[in-house]
This record gives sequence, C-alpha cells and structure tokens, in this order.
Amino acid sequence: MLQLYFIRHGQSTNNVILDEVDYEDYLVNRVLDPDLTAIGKKQAMLAAKTLAKPATLDGFDPQNRKGFGITHLYCSLMLRAVKTGLAISKETGVPLVAWPEVHETGGVFEVKMENDEPVFVGHPGKGKSFFVQKFPELIIPEDLPETGWWNREKEPFEDYRKRAQTIIDKIIAEHKGRNDRVALVTHGGIFARILSALFDIQAERYWFLMNNCGISRIDFSDDGRFSLMYMNRVDFLPDNLIT
Repeated sequence: MLQLYFIRHGQSTNNVILDEVDYEDYLVNRVLDPDLTAIGKKQAMLAAKTLAKPATLDGFDPQNRKGFGITHLYCSLMLRAVKTGLAISKETGVPLVAWPEVHETGGVFEVKMENDEPVFVGHPGKGKSFFVQKFPELIIPEDLPETGWWNREKEPFEDYRKRAQTIIDKIIAEHKGRNDRVALVTHGGIFARILSALFDIQAERYWFLMNNCGISRIDFSDDGRFSLMYMNRVDFLPDNLIT
C-alpha cells in the first residue's frame, strides 16, 4: 500500500504579509519567491524531527504512532518548500528530489495594479545554477533550464486542478504497489486542488486549511481505493508556532 504524506512548507515572509494586510494590499506587497521566516525554520525543524522518528512498519498504524518510515521525499522548486524539504531530508536521511510541477498555484508572478485592477506578470524563477550553488544536496532535473524553472506567464486558474490530477497520476504510476511512503513538501493551494481532484469535489467555492508544516496523509490501496487518514496534523508544534 502506498502512503502519501503532504507537508506544507514552513511560514514564509508572504504568509506574514497576508496576516497583516487585506488581500489587495497583499497582492502588490508579496514577493515572488519568499523565504522562510525564523518561525518557519523552527516549524520545519520540528516537522523534520517528527517525520524522522524510527518506524515500526508492521501492523495498522493510521496515526503514525509507530513512526513514518519515509522512503521518498519530493519538493517544489519554490524557496520555502526547498528549505523545508532540506530540513526533513537532513533528519530522515532521505534524499530530497525537486519536482517542479508541485509548485504553488499560479507559479512565479508579480502583481501590478492598473486602473485599480490586478495585472499578473509571470517571472522566470530561479535557474539551474542557483540551485546547484545554493543547495548542492538537492537533486534537480537534469534538464532544468538556466533561464528559470518557471519562465512563463501566471498559471491560469482553470489549469490548477488539471495539474493536480497529473501529480496524482504520476505518484500512482511510480509508487503504487511498492509499499512506498512518499512525502511531498508542497503548498496550500495545490494541496487543496489535489484533494478536490481525488475526491471529485464539485463545489464552486471551497478550501482545505493547511497550517504551515501541517502534515496530511492519504493511503492508496493496491485495489484502487484511497483513504484520507488525517489532515493538517500539527500536534508536534507548540501553540506559539502554529501559523
């Protein structure tokens, strides 16, 4: 049985901005690829220590009371996910593999206001040399371009769920039937779309809360069933680090 763990990145500087201003002000004040805050780094460290607890892999353990036993670890190429993933990789000993397609909804973009309306402008993102120099332990795609991993306009809203489905399909194709325990360090927006694709949610307006470094688990049985075991687990964080 495949066990899939979603871990949202630690608190970013953009998360702090969003908590302090209204949404329109946030759009024009956010940065393209925010870093972790000091709180975000502490969250990542505690999540890493939790995920690295020794695992007893026999028997039914729906709450991971016997540990996690992560076998594969992926992250997006957004800075906050990379740094969270590297903290987990260091504690678990599992190599961190960059998977560009699990980026946050929208991709890399800035927002400019024209006639009181937001205009979205795509940006290239970081290129291959940046990741090689800054994060030599990160395993990156060989064909990652120097011109930037995103390098296009903002991802349109209608593509969010389509991409979520391709992520699900790839995970199942590569890991189903192998008893893998796959951890995906990703983002709140794309996590919500992955859930909506898995459970065929048709509501026009919905959201699934994922706190920073919250852990969610979905199991995929060999006969094609999948089960949401838990969502947004943050019991390993003290109250002052829940954001």
